[in-house]
Amino acid sequence: MRRLKLFTAVFMTVIAATVSASAMTAEYTPLGVPDIDSSFKTYMDYRAITNTGSPQYRFIREWGWSDWDGFMRANGESDLGITDNYYMIALGSFYGTEIGTKYRITTDTGNVFYGVLCDQKDDCDTDATHRYSYNNDVIEFIVDTSRLNPDVRFMGSANVYMPLSGKIANIERITFE
Repeated sequence: MRRLKLFTAVFMTVIAATVSASAMTAEYTPLGVPDIDSSFKTYMDYRAITNTGSPQYRFIREWGWSDWDGFMRANGESDLGITDNYYMIALGSFYGTEIGTKYRITTDTGNVFYGVLCDQKDDCDTDATHRYSYNNDVIEFIVDTSRLNPDVRFMGSANVYMPLSGKIANIERITFE
């Protein structure tokens, strides 16, 4: 009888958690983009983040993995409607400062991809609005350079990688309600 009560309690907890997770919906808040040629997309190796006590280091180590083309990724949340995996990215502080913040990004070529904030561009390295760097890059991808796509490495920009090509047309912060 005791096992049955324990099983019932565990079962009901799992059902309640499943129902509450599936009841959540993704909300998208448009953040706007600067009026620049934002097609250049820089990258940095994840090993450049060396402060083991930083939220960036912990997030990448806990959630990050490298895809076949060397981009660091975090799993999508299909139960919450995000079926694609997130690219680990750095943005200027205009777009947010909390590590783990999630974004839907659209390019002018119609590509849509998802990003998760894993590092912060330093305000002194961005424009006055803290949206882009001196070379007009809005998004910096975190990569494993030992596996990085050879075209991306040669050109120095993730824009040559088809799923990421085009100027940044829209950045939306994702929250789950």
